[in-house]
Amino acid sequence: LIKKLHEMADIVSIQTNGILLTEDLIKRIDGYVDRINLSMHSMDEYTARRLAGIKSYDLSHVIEMAEVIASSGIDLLIAPVWVPGYNDEDMKKIIEFGERIGAGKKWKAFGIQKYEKYKFGRKPKSAKMMNFKTFYRKLDEIGEGLKLYPEDFGIVKCASLPKKFRVGERVRLKIEMHGRVRNEMIAVARGRVVQIINTHKKVGDTVNARITRNKHNIYVAREE
Repeated sequence: LIKKLHEMADIVSIQTNGILLTEDLIKRIDGYVDRINLSMHSMDEYTARRLAGIKSYDLSHVIEMAEVIASSGIDLLIAPVWVPGYNDEDMKKIIEFGERIGAGKKWKAFGIQKYEKYKFGRKPKSAKMMNFKTFYRKLDEIGEGLKLYPEDFGIVKCASLPKKFRVGERVRLKIEMHGRVRNEMIAVARGRVVQIINTHKKVGDTVNARITRNKHNIYVAREE
């Protein structure tokens, strides 16, 4: 998949928390992947595990993989989520670490993200959200060039792809893979990916469903 994307796309990037990365894997994708966006939220083991939501999270391994990426031909962008009350003191430490190992040789080295609460996201206990004005002010306080803009990633406005399904349309879909959350599966039809919710069907099954969303060419269907 990565090799094919490399042939088709101007830039190929991967978003990962680093847990499953290995030195051998990084060597294998070097030359095909342009940038790795590494989710790394704290330089403290305890805080990192709390924010990752898993006790087995190995911060030392993630740090080691960050160093391997930075020394490879793949650009490294470290992308922490700033969660007020949890990792406020870590942002400067993460920046110092990234600068020391040579992150961001070609693109921005850091992509600090503002914590947002949303339906399927992680919700640390008592975590609060900053408004954007406060967030950008705090970014300016800890360093220069930390604000991100569309042009930093080659993002440009373009015409929307034509919609292939109408909301309310009944469709018969073949399931191709598992979705991200429970009872969610993914189908492919008419050259588009369709997210099927509330289904107990398996990969390879067909399902009768109704399209419930098509905004921005993101298709959601509910099994009938």
